[in-house]
Amino acid sequence: MGRETKKQRMSRQIHRLLFFWMTSLISAVAVYYTLRLFMPERHVFASLFRMHPYHEQHCIQYIAIPCFIYGIIAAALSGSFSKKGISGQALFASGIAAATILISSPLGGMSWAFHDMQAGFFPKSWPHKLAVGFFMGSNDGWMIILYSIPYNIIGLIVCYFLTKSGCALPGLPAANVQTGAGLQTR
Repeated sequence: MGRETKKQRMSRQIHRLLFFWMTSLISAVAVYYTLRLFMPERHVFASLFRMHPYHEQHCIQYIAIPCFIYGIIAAALSGSFSKKGISGQALFASGIAAATILISSPLGGMSWAFHDMQAGFFPKSWPHKLAVGFFMGSNDGWMIILYSIPYNIIGLIVCYFLTKSGCALPGLPAANVQTGAGLQTR
């Protein structure tokens, strides 16, 4: 097999990125609505004291933010992920999930501030409100995700399997995927 061109490499990365974006969003939304059938008062996401439940009212938007970030991180790190053993991959997937939470929490905070303004809590300085939302998301977003059991646990498991599946997409160049039997080249 000849050397891969820049165009082929870019096409492969875009294919992988789209796979991560679409499958993570579809999976996360499906898990959310399934859990909603069984959760008390139909609340899947945790809420902090005196917090308006915008993340429940606009759930797809709050799900899409980390899925978008996850797709970028997973696509960028999929080569490193595929070179690890099973336990290394599980740890690596946990790192991808943690990075996704850290990066997407401020964006979720800004989204919450935007929804707060849509609900009528519009201050004189809306850019300041968005900036405060950014910092509130950085401070509180990870706690909301931490308290959102079992959604967060299922999300971590899905993160592992999606990342593993994305590394093994057919039609993409050979990646070293380690299994329990040893290193295999596809």
